[in-house]
Amino acid sequence: MKMRAIGFTLIEMLLVVAILVALAGFVLPKLDRINLKTNKGVSAGNMSGLSRYVQTYRIQHNVYPDRWDSMTDGTALPTPGQPGTTAGLDPQLVGGPPTGSPHKLIIDTIHEQDASGGTGADHTVRSLTRMGIVNVLDWSTVSTALPGNRFVTLRALADGAKIATINKADGDGAAIIDRIYPQNKLSGGVSGSIPAGNHLVVLGFGPLNTAVGDVLQETPTYANTDPTQYYNRLLCIFEAHEDGSRAELKLVVGGDADLLDDEVSDYYQK
Repeated sequence: MKMRAIGFTLIEMLLVVAILVALAGFVLPKLDRINLKTNKGVSAGNMSGLSRYVQTYRIQHNVYPDRWDSMTDGTALPTPGQPGTTAGLDPQLVGGPPTGSPHKLIIDTIHEQDASGGTGADHTVRSLTRMGIVNVLDWSTVSTALPGNRFVTLRALADGAKIATINKADGDGAAIIDRIYPQNKLSGGVSGSIPAGNHLVVLGFGPLNTAVGDVLQETPTYANTDPTQYYNRLLCIFEAHEDGSRAELKLVVGGDADLLDDEVSDYYQK
């Protein structure tokens, strides 16, 4: 008797492969969505937690922690694609690609000077330093570390210091400002408006911040960006005052400056 060979025919094998490919088409998008929801949930938790840690430090020491990441190289925002720069801040912070994408940060100059030449006194630097924010860490173009660890060049805040601030000309930037100043949304209010005499200073919470090892042991990360290409730490927005009154923490946002409300909303989307 002739025995039939045991095994799959080529047609049967192709049929099995086709079925597996079809199943993968259903499963993989769901896995991507689960991964996205996980990242959103972790990021929301880290943003909320960091706000508590920074405020706890302030209560314990009567000042904010020092040695914040300046989000600049001392003069400009670290932008991926610039000559000699393969990494930098998230594209949503510095704009593009593509053209027309969010550009949430710009450079501001803060001062520490008395009235002269008919201009008013400006003590924005004092507003920060009297609350413990004395030194910032600038982006190092020499370092080959991951972007989240490249702010290592120490700089003392002084008159004429370059810092990052919210770009009110950007729609997403204006939304952040309106979250800090809800009166902008009232009748007669102007979206993106910052009260006169105030500066919104954007600083990153990196691993060299003095709160690390004090009120928390590890530096929180922002999961919704590529840590090999972009800065993946959380950002704190402080309101500093030209009259020299004490600066205040107003908001903690993601590494791309997304709001906590955005993270929570994305998490609960189906």
